[in-house]
Amino acid sequence: MKTTAIAAALLFSLAGAAFAQQVKYEVTLSRDGKVVASPTFNGEIGKPASFEQPQMMKVEVLTEKPDNEGNSPTTVKLQLFEGGKLKAPEESWMLADISSKPATFEYAWPGTNAKFVFKQSLVKGAPKK
Repeated sequence: MKTTAIAAALLFSLAGAAFAQQVKYEVTLSRDGKVVASPTFNGEIGKPASFEQPQMMKVEVLTEKPDNEGNSPTTVKLQLFEGGKLKAPEESWMLADISSKPATFEYAWPGTNAKFVFKQSLVKGAPKK
């Protein structure tokens, strides 16, 4: 009986992992209209993901499971390297259906010449974890 319960639990956990949805994040940082960094990284719906480019920027993002209308709430924390250190994070969020097309927002950092463009989309045909 114990073996059956353990096997069932393992099967359900593997099945859940097989359906994990991957999200592609693209961040463009420009200064004075010129792109200075444009990292791309992947994450998983429901799990935090982050990327840091030393002496440039840091991004933390969390995309939640879609609601009944297909919209995925996403929280983004951006940090800009300025004056020898990372500035305090600026947090933003969006609600968008990323299943069929990418969702994008822009953020101009106050008091600087820096502008972030954040884009997210579901990874189609990606191997499931």
